[in-house]
Amino acid sequence: MRVLFELLTEELPAKELLYIEDENLLNILSKHNIEYENPKIYYTPRRIAVEFDCLEFTKQTNQKVSGPPKSVCFDNNNQPTKALISFLEKNNANLDECFFEDTKKGTYVGVFVKSQSNPVKELLCTVFSEFLNSIPFSKQMRWGSGEYLFLRPVHNVLLMVDNNVVECTMFGKQSVSYTFGHRFLSEGKINLLNKNYKEELKRYFVIVDQKERERIIKDSLKNMSSEKKQYIIDEDLLKEVVNLVEYPNCLEGSFEEEFLELPQAVLISSMKANQKYFFSLENGKLTNRFCVVSNIFTDDDTIIIRGNERVLRARFRDAVFFYQEDLKVKLETLVDKLKTMLFHKKLGTMYERTMRLVDLSAYIAELLNAQVNPVKRAAYLSKADLLTHMVYEFPEVQGVMGSIYAKKHFEDDLVSQCIYEQYLPKDEIFPQTKEGIALSLADKFDLIAGGMIADLKPTGNKDPYALRRAALSIIKIAIHSKLNFDITDIINFTLLLYKKQGIAFDKQIFDTILEFIKVRFINTFEEHVEIVKSVVEVNFNDIYKSLLKIEAMKTFYSESDEQTLFSVKRVFNIVPDEFDKIDIDESLFASSEETEFFYYVSGLRENLKQFLQNKDYLSYLRNLVNKSIVSSFFDKVLIMDKDEKIKNNRLSLLNNYKQLVLKVANFKYLSI
Repeated sequence: MRVLFELLTEELPAKELLYIEDENLLNILSKHNIEYENPKIYYTPRRIAVEFDCLEFTKQTNQKVSGPPKSVCFDNNNQPTKALISFLEKNNANLDECFFEDTKKGTYVGVFVKSQSNPVKELLCTVFSEFLNSIPFSKQMRWGSGEYLFLRPVHNVLLMVDNNVVECTMFGKQSVSYTFGHRFLSEGKINLLNKNYKEELKRYFVIVDQKERERIIKDSLKNMSSEKKQYIIDEDLLKEVVNLVEYPNCLEGSFEEEFLELPQAVLISSMKANQKYFFSLENGKLTNRFCVVSNIFTDDDTIIIRGNERVLRARFRDAVFFYQEDLKVKLETLVDKLKTMLFHKKLGTMYERTMRLVDLSAYIAELLNAQVNPVKRAAYLSKADLLTHMVYEFPEVQGVMGSIYAKKHFEDDLVSQCIYEQYLPKDEIFPQTKEGIALSLADKFDLIAGGMIADLKPTGNKDPYALRRAALSIIKIAIHSKLNFDITDIINFTLLLYKKQGIAFDKQIFDTILEFIKVRFINTFEEHVEIVKSVVEVNFNDIYKSLLKIEAMKTFYSESDEQTLFSVKRVFNIVPDEFDKIDIDESLFASSEETEFFYYVSGLRENLKQFLQNKDYLSYLRNLVNKSIVSSFFDKVLIMDKDEKIKNNRLSLLNNYKQLVLKVANFKYLSI
């Protein structure tokens, strides 16, 4: 049978619709044992809709039911007791269907019981209520008497199976078989009995499939492009614009070429962030042509175009004024005024943050062998543009404007570039100078440390200070630039600067920050999670070095047979984590295998140094593992000897080998 659901609302915020995910719905359908096919989720600025095919009844599943302890299930004659008989009768099972399961509390009896098969129609209202509640909208609202809570006020609820309305009440609205079309281009109810939902809505100027709206906009931008003018498809802007219109109409406008004398970043920012226009480039330079995606068709589209041109022209005139006013004031004169700008009530002013960045970026610059003085100067000026007219009006161009103003005021070119690079990486553009990297890393480490001190750790989809992005940026910079730096040293120095400022924090803050970055690093890998953990859970102080170890482990794992891998894992299984002895007493050796293993490990310690120094971790692993020696040792030597001294001596021998393996990874995390 075919299920159709639609929630019609007031205008939904475009960015909030991006939180809607198919997986949420599929998990809920599976939870209710609904067997489905061809699930589709649609959303527009005014509606959230779902279509899928399913069976009339839910599928039956085997559910495990635990009963009484085994000790009370049988009497002295091994006959079932009343407790067992009662349990079996309650679950409509017989003695042959019993099984016994060991638990922490002891052995218990159990049976598998088939779940009841229910009509799907009776579950649909619950399913869609759960689906709507599962969407992690950042803000919701109440309306009317305040009884209901959702992203925007609800006007209509449609719920049908085939051509029958399914009884359901949501947000005070009874389910019906009709909906409404485009707010301005159609009138009246649209009855969907015996109708194709997508095709019928299209007749009333609503393209419900967001992927189809996206394709229409992309095709229009390509058609508007030419050899001299290429429209840029900004993916973030595209996703937002798709959710702003129900029936996209792409129109091209223009503005006076004299505005092109403004910094390109300002013009692009105004078109993207404020007006949601797509811009065009010619040989990398901005043209005076733009595309607006309208949600309406008229007999004369020039009216819409002229209106958008008039709005954009006014914004650009404001930008010219702001730019000219800003150029009258040097950045360095604005730094002292940052004392009046609060960074966070628990972390002080933006001026105090700037002073931390001066010290921290200089510290990182030394670690990277970068020039310290230009970095310190750039850090000193880095936040001054926050007080300019241009950044106040267009927050997206902070850093960009600071860089431009620094150059206009005759600061060193490297200083100007560092100011720009502090906010990178962005859109796969990375800092190109070590000095810019130093300032960018300092900005991120200070932000994360401050966020943890002020208890601003992200929860769910809420991350107002973009701490996750800051951590990912640190990881991306280290990997992209192939840089080795000790993040534990940087975290410690960052916290020291906060401490000097008089800001108190718990001792656990260091561990919290390191774990936060480590989790982001682990999450960047979609596969081989066991291998990733085997590396980072041993040591995570150098991001790029960790990546090299992971890549080496992937190759080593794939090329090694199971016996080779298991010979190493056995060492980790036998030597307890808390065992830390490594001193060996050769006089306690009782077999040639012990002697052979001892000299084998001693030789490895010297021979493997070169591979560690060269960061050639694959060669290190290949030369580290000799399964015949390791296996022979296990086969012929009893580790857990009754003599405590001999046992500990053999554990110490194994621990020496284990410590060499731990230079790269901990094999206990691997499934072998």
